[in-house]
Amino acid sequence: MWKPPSLRYCYDTYIRDLSIVFLLLLPLTICNAISIFVGHALNISDFPELAKKFFYFSDLLIGIYPSVLCIVTTYYLSSKHSINPMVVVPYAFLMYLSVSLTNGLVADSTGLPNNPLVALVTAIISASCCVSFRLYPLDPSRIDFVKDLYKQVAHFFGFLLLTVALSGLTTSFLEVMDLVRADIDFNPLTVGGGLAYQFILGLLGAIGINGHNFLFGVKQSLYESTQANIAAFHAGEAPLNILGQGFYDAFMQIGGSGNSLSLLLCILLFSKERRHITLALSALPLVMFNINELLLFGLPVIFNPTLIVPFVLVPLVSFVIVYGAMWSGLVNPVEAIVHWMTPPFFSGYVATQNSMSGVFLQIVVVTVGILVYRPFYLHYAGRSVIDSKAMLHQQELEKTTLKSFLGDVHRSMGSYISKHEVSRRVSQMLSKGEFVMYYQPQVHLNNENHLAFESLVRYKDEKGNMLPPVFIQDFNELGAMNQLDHMVIDLVMADMNKMPIASGCKIGINVCVETISRQGFVEYVAERLDHYVLPASALEIEVTEEAILEDHNQVRRNIDALQALGVKVAIDDFGSGYASFAHLLKFNFDKVKLDRSLLIDAKEERGQNLYQLLAKISDVTGCALVAEGVETEQETAFVKSCGIDICQGYFFSKPLPLEDAVDWAKERAERLESTETAA
Repeated sequence: MWKPPSLRYCYDTYIRDLSIVFLLLLPLTICNAISIFVGHALNISDFPELAKKFFYFSDLLIGIYPSVLCIVTTYYLSSKHSINPMVVVPYAFLMYLSVSLTNGLVADSTGLPNNPLVALVTAIISASCCVSFRLYPLDPSRIDFVKDLYKQVAHFFGFLLLTVALSGLTTSFLEVMDLVRADIDFNPLTVGGGLAYQFILGLLGAIGINGHNFLFGVKQSLYESTQANIAAFHAGEAPLNILGQGFYDAFMQIGGSGNSLSLLLCILLFSKERRHITLALSALPLVMFNINELLLFGLPVIFNPTLIVPFVLVPLVSFVIVYGAMWSGLVNPVEAIVHWMTPPFFSGYVATQNSMSGVFLQIVVVTVGILVYRPFYLHYAGRSVIDSKAMLHQQELEKTTLKSFLGDVHRSMGSYISKHEVSRRVSQMLSKGEFVMYYQPQVHLNNENHLAFESLVRYKDEKGNMLPPVFIQDFNELGAMNQLDHMVIDLVMADMNKMPIASGCKIGINVCVETISRQGFVEYVAERLDHYVLPASALEIEVTEEAILEDHNQVRRNIDALQALGVKVAIDDFGSGYASFAHLLKFNFDKVKLDRSLLIDAKEERGQNLYQLLAKISDVTGCALVAEGVETEQETAFVKSCGIDICQGYFFSKPLPLEDAVDWAKERAERLESTETAA
């Protein structure tokens, strides 16, 4: 019975992905903050013309941020689901531009679309559409090119209709929002309106949206009203209001939105996580100027359901404390509008008419903020420790078989950096050097006419050095195994025309679970066989036991369709950890390849009994059996005594480059011919 995914699963699978996307854009965000800081510093130093250039650069960064957010989100989501991003990005950007321009969601200064929420939504919708219909880049060399072309045209037209509908829905939504803003009191000059104003700013900040931009009209009105009140106060015409622009800038944004200085100090005081402490120390210089993006995206607070609560709550608590202190007369009301980048404590002194009471009040606000953040942060940090330990344990397990393991991108910021390195390595491999195929013979102990090879992919760097296949894990981590499998299929089939196919030689190609379970895989294999003019009987597709455990209907259909073409299908590495006779009997495999780990265990009596039992699989299923990893004469004799005729391993031959594999086959044929002649 189908069960809906848990909230924890949805967070781990999707929400955390969005925080990673925001993390990718962190350099742009920090550069914008630094540009503003430098611009103000130059203004104070009486370099107004130079300051204008930095402010222009800041406006430009703010202008391109939503567009970049749309592109990066689309790229990330499509890569995650193994769809070529170059197919999906144009869809997303078209929808983003259409919705933004239709509804006037553009910046006055640059004319660029400027709504991050629209960018995020259109990216998610576009990626979902393309993932659901599994679009792939058009390949003119394929025989079904015209069919794929018209299929994509139909899909694109449907997508245009969806874009028109979304533009209309956005228009209606904006009209409703205007009515809501008109009906709800967001007036920050009143206590109720001020709390609502802070609450909305906190919620928007928690999903990566600059609330001050969203409530620009409210902020502009607040600034003008505050200036007018201060002028009237100095003229003796009106009392000084407690609530004003300076009130919010000096006491509600200590260290940045969410009173982030409290969170930073909470981490430094209570954290045992080295990564969190390093992050807090790195963010400290920026937080002291109320720039909190590094902390906001690096921890992250963005899309973090645990830390969103105190992030929204602390400014509300601070509002009550500060308003109460000023209303009771303990602290002077704010007389000056301090710039938002004025460092904490100094801003409190300046804002409250050069009074130390303002500094003490800020200290109280920060201290209370630390206490509010503490239980939420420790809960989050505890989960992080568990996740980190699990990740380290997984790394240790996989290092025993694959030393290049780099971790799971969803577990932490550190693993995200690792994935970036993986992506960089794969990109370099695809642009430099070349992938080549090696072939390891499968020897029939009782039939000299039998000729078969398993193909194994290798990488040759620019210097000609041959690298082991540890790079396969990189492709797997990037979700690009399907692309690697397609590339290997092309390389092998190009090589097969140079091998003695006419003599009955068969070549095995390994494919991953993702590939064998895809719709269109059989059509792709058939088209490639036609392209290279190869008989289907010369090809064997090898899948791992993991594919069997999927027990997916599409896997069964693909296996049956491949066999209907004449392609043999083998199960590879049987017994390596997923062995299941029940599952094996559900699939009509032509060949079963017993993993070398079983042969290693056969050094003892119990292992020998197990191997002999597995050797009887052919009696039940009718499959041919291959003993993998045969490296000694003793192992050969044992395998033969179990009734297994076909062996593969270093005792017979190591994996060979194409030329050597062809020579190996020729020498074997010549040796067989000379034996027959002598007989």
